[in-house]
Amino acid sequence: MLGLYIHVPFCANKCNYCGFFSTHYETIKADEYLSALHLEIKRHALHFAEQTFGSVYIGGGTPTTLTRDQFYRLFSIIHQNVNLPTDAEITVEANPHTITSNLLIQLKKLGVTRISLGVQSFSDEVLAQLGRIHSSDEAVTAVHAVRDGGFRNIGIDLIFGIPGQTEQQWNSTLETTASLAPDHISAYSLSIDEGSQLYRDVKDGKRVSPDNDVSATMYGTALQFLRSCGYHRYEISNFCLPGFECIHNVNYWDRGEYVGIGPGAWSFIGNKRWANVADVGQYVSRLMSGNSVQDQDTVEFVNEEQAAIEKLFLGLRKTSGVDLAAFGLQFGKDALDALMNNIGNLERDGVVNVKKGVLMLTARGILHSNEVLSRMIT
Repeated sequence: MLGLYIHVPFCANKCNYCGFFSTHYETIKADEYLSALHLEIKRHALHFAEQTFGSVYIGGGTPTTLTRDQFYRLFSIIHQNVNLPTDAEITVEANPHTITSNLLIQLKKLGVTRISLGVQSFSDEVLAQLGRIHSSDEAVTAVHAVRDGGFRNIGIDLIFGIPGQTEQQWNSTLETTASLAPDHISAYSLSIDEGSQLYRDVKDGKRVSPDNDVSATMYGTALQFLRSCGYHRYEISNFCLPGFECIHNVNYWDRGEYVGIGPGAWSFIGNKRWANVADVGQYVSRLMSGNSVQDQDTVEFVNEEQAAIEKLFLGLRKTSGVDLAAFGLQFGKDALDALMNNIGNLERDGVVNVKKGVLMLTARGILHSNEVLSRMIT
């Protein structure tokens, strides 16, 4: 499958943990961005005229900082240049603070099928620590508004393992989330992303790093609780009700191809991976002058060995695991033999298992996934 990611780099406020490229929203700057985006997407349309995109994911930043006219313009650009099937999954990320009934009516008319709400927590104390501008009450109201707006596919993002976050706060957030009955839940352990304010604060000794043991306990709590509420974990950090897996993200984990549009967006086509320049001014000026927006420092051509490692790394994130026979067919007998030589010790350590020819991480392996993958490929 071919996926389309569109990065809207504008935010009302930069959260202290965020390592994604974003900048403060300004109407004129957003209009210039859309003009440049139109030029970039037309370039890609020439190469993919005969192909269909199975999903569109509009992320950020906070896409819902755009005005109604700007949203209409964005979707006009998409539909004029991209082949989409009638059942395409079209996701828009939103901050609860930006949700209004008029916005939801417009998104519905534009063909959006899925709303992903960046809630992160239902504790006002934790939200303040993260630098979020919405309150717990606003988040609850937003979820109800999205459901009342006719959306049948709603996702909620949560973060755990935040220094100072208590088990009680995490349990309460999980309980509130389940009571709202979203179709999809992403639960991420707080990461210290380079470029974020949190990264700088930890480096300067102003804040402490997340405690891995605490994070592991909170993750275990989420696994058990969400399973009891009927949610299926289909990837390390992602849970859903039956049939509500995020198609766009599954394509990433299947190592499918995707085109990234906008400043800082990543693309992966064939054996080439690259990112656009992470600067709105450069992005606009380069496109307006007819130049490439690829950040040449990010361009990577993936060889066969790297591709095999990526297949393992991404495939083992999914609960469906890695089909060993298919792996061997794709990467050859030598690659499969090398992998099988390492699996035995990992099985004895209780971090992986093989069932009916499928390699999977165990519950313990999930908690130590980076270490397991390192041992698997050495």
